[in-house]
Amino acid sequence: MSTEWLIGENGLFRGSPERGWTRVGPYAYCVNGVASVGDALVVAAETGCWRVPREGRWVQWHDETLTSVLAVAAVPVGVGIAAASAFGLATGVSTSDGAVRWTSHSDPLPVNARYSNALLADPADPLRWIVGTEAGVLIREHAADRWHHTSLAGRPVRALCAADGAFWAGADGGVWRSADGLTWARAGAGLDDAVVYSIAWTGDRLVVGLEGGLAVGDGESPWVRSGPALRVRTVAAAADAWLAGASPGGLWVSEDAGRRWRKSGDFVSVRTVVAEER
Repeated sequence: MSTEWLIGENGLFRGSPERGWTRVGPYAYCVNGVASVGDALVVAAETGCWRVPREGRWVQWHDETLTSVLAVAAVPVGVGIAAASAFGLATGVSTSDGAVRWTSHSDPLPVNARYSNALLADPADPLRWIVGTEAGVLIREHAADRWHHTSLAGRPVRALCAADGAFWAGADGGVWRSADGLTWARAGAGLDDAVVYSIAWTGDRLVVGLEGGLAVGDGESPWVRSGPALRVRTVAAAADAWLAGASPGGLWVSEDAGRRWRKSGDFVSVRTVVAEER
């Protein structure tokens, strides 16, 4: 297995199931998300937002207005990141003394629409952001300083993915698909009562993390259940493996497209798994 992975638990870890896991930096903050920006990682944590260079020294990027960050995405604005939190969507700019000051863009929205669980920059327009909130999916056109509500509304959305020429959303009540991010339709069958926490594209299908395990499908036919019967908060896929993080339950790996799973490492509550960009 050649893929290097980043694991967010109580701290950030780097490694692979074969070579083991090494903590990146000294901190044990609860990590909710990771994005690559330039030559560093940016970590979304319960304690805020942190920049982590390759040597692992964590640098505070949040201020008193940005707390409990749930997701981050690389965007061509300010310091190069947008942050999603329970209080909304924010971007930051560097100050003369090297600190980062953040501006919220969600103040005009209702409370549930501010609560942002997931964030995705449109691959076709990096200034157009798809946001999964407690009120459904919203779209932020950042250059125009404008929000759009979408047809996926009235339910929490906790996962977003762009793959196979479409957008995908994981919500309370299953997986949804959209060609443009505005109009959504249910994808596949059999997850109408499921709580979906995460979505990953494997190269030819989707694997989703659920309350009670995983499911695999193409978005058309019925979903096939897989994996340990745990709360799977995060899932990621590479050519040589699928990794799933349970909270609680630890880290699980499959090397045969989800048919068999084994536990890896001593993790207890994994909330982030991503294949590291090189």
